[in-house]
Amino acid sequence: MRKLFLLLLIPALVFGQENNLDWILVQMKNNSIESYNILKLYNDLPDELSYTTHDGAEISTKKSSDTYSYLDLSSKESILKSMSVNIHEICHGLTSLYFFKEMKSNYLPHDFKDIRSYFYMSDKINYVSVFKGKVFSSSELANIIPEALVTSRYETYIKGDSSTQVDGIIGLLDEFNAYYHSSKFSFDMLPIYKEMYTNDYLMEWVMDLQSKMTAYHEFDFWIKEYILHAKIYYPELYYEIMKKDSAFQIYKDIRKKYKNLISKYSSVVENERLKMNYYYSTEFWEDDYFRLIKRLSNKKYDFINNLIKS
Repeated sequence: MRKLFLLLLIPALVFGQENNLDWILVQMKNNSIESYNILKLYNDLPDELSYTTHDGAEISTKKSSDTYSYLDLSSKESILKSMSVNIHEICHGLTSLYFFKEMKSNYLPHDFKDIRSYFYMSDKINYVSVFKGKVFSSSELANIIPEALVTSRYETYIKGDSSTQVDGIIGLLDEFNAYYHSSKFSFDMLPIYKEMYTNDYLMEWVMDLQSKMTAYHEFDFWIKEYILHAKIYYPELYYEIMKKDSAFQIYKDIRKKYKNLISKYSSVVENERLKMNYYYSTEFWEDDYFRLIKRLSNKKYDFINNLIKS
């Protein structure tokens, strides 16, 4: 009897998980179309991709994960909370894999050692990037960043073994873009938070977003420091970063979209707090935010900020 019960229960669990996935995809299509498109672009890619270079070499790769690998499908609450991580990771996959698809129809001459990427920002803005500069590892910044500005992601992206070590400035931009898109998803889901958490939707929403919003300031700080370091010690790399339609332009576009999102986030939180019928005291920034804001106002970054505006 117990064995029969388990056999009946397993299909029911699978069916429930499929329903939860269908549900979140509908919400994304209605509320967060950029997030939905990231998943669709990745999902539509074949499991194996390849292209032939201008000198006849074939370069191939494979998908390393399923489109929904990072989701907790057990409930609507869990899938809502885990989707931002899923978006972040699939965005990384798209950055590396979609380049192969683009090379099939829009080939760009490049060498094997070049850093090859595809940056999706929206339906209207994306970059097929071949970066030819010899980058330095983000760990070099550890000698520059003062201890007072060691933030929550420092160990992962400055001293860790992520792509920021191998791909330098491009790895930092890849992370910057992934954090933007995961933040955008969570921001767009406010209507769903209101439905699911009627009395404390704002607290749940802010708790999901505060760290990802603070990530904007971390990566803005690190990328600025990377550019300054390259300008002084790696002039050829600095030239590659700053030339037309290269890394600096990608940085400007990600930064603009992320900064606009943060402005909306701050405004929404303030407006929603006024509507609450009870006292709301959750901080909508992490502690790192205040230290980073102070640092980013330093005049040493003025020339970069002026170039961003130009």
